[in-house]
Amino acid sequence: MNRERPARLSLSRALRFEVFKRDSFKCQYCGATAPQVLLHLDHIVPVSAGGTNEITNLVTSCIDCNLGKRAKLLADDAAVTKARNQLEELQERREQLTMMMEWNLSLRELAQQTLDVAADYWQHYTPGWSVADEGRRDLAKWIKKFSLQEVLSAMDVAATHYLRFEAEGAIIEESWDSAFSKIPGICRVERESKDDPEIRELYFIRGIARRNCENSFRNAEALELLKDARFYGISTDTLRTVAIESYSWYRFSTDLRLLIREARASSEGESDET
Repeated sequence: MNRERPARLSLSRALRFEVFKRDSFKCQYCGATAPQVLLHLDHIVPVSAGGTNEITNLVTSCIDCNLGKRAKLLADDAAVTKARNQLEELQERREQLTMMMEWNLSLRELAQQTLDVAADYWQHYTPGWSVADEGRRDLAKWIKKFSLQEVLSAMDVAATHYLRFEAEGAIIEESWDSAFSKIPGICRVERESKDDPEIRELYFIRGIARRNCENSFRNAEALELLKDARFYGISTDTLRTVAIESYSWYRFSTDLRLLIREARASSEGESDET
């Protein structure tokens, strides 16, 4: 007894758009992306095996992967069929370009809304002040590098520790600039401290040294020296004392290197005895 093949349900434009967005307009088999290739929707469980048009059963595939690059014989009306197929493919490409444009516009709109949330949140701490265009560009970069939640949390810390007020309650301008500029550094420290709980203390010690030393202070090198010192067991109390007593980069770096050298020698000596 002959069985009828299941009817292939049509896929709406809205459904195709949602799947393409989910898969970033990229073939999930070979990685090719639109508009360089024509995208299809492929059923994970074939329709012939009972697969449905549920979005969880659909995946983005380029035309070659979907059709398996199978060679087909041409019929007598091959030229007409080929022309029609080319027109259909062109129309599909146009539709997919339109979908991509809509997707990009929605992403831009979301990014703008996210930026507005961040700017409004900071202005909540600084009534009477607003985030100018340059500041909004900085916020956009920080949100992209970290996340909105990390930036908002960093704003809480920056506002609490770095905003200063005049007697009548107005924000001191220099403190606004200083507090705002601290936001990305706070984000970085908070993220690093999740993997390394002691890193926050090392940043704090470096900050003490930087305030005491001249403008030639080397931030990156100072942090590496502090990490080396910690690796060899030098206590944070000792490192904090070095930072407090240092009044030049030369003094700070030299004292740290001396401590590290002595700690390394002691560690190697203990290893030799063992």
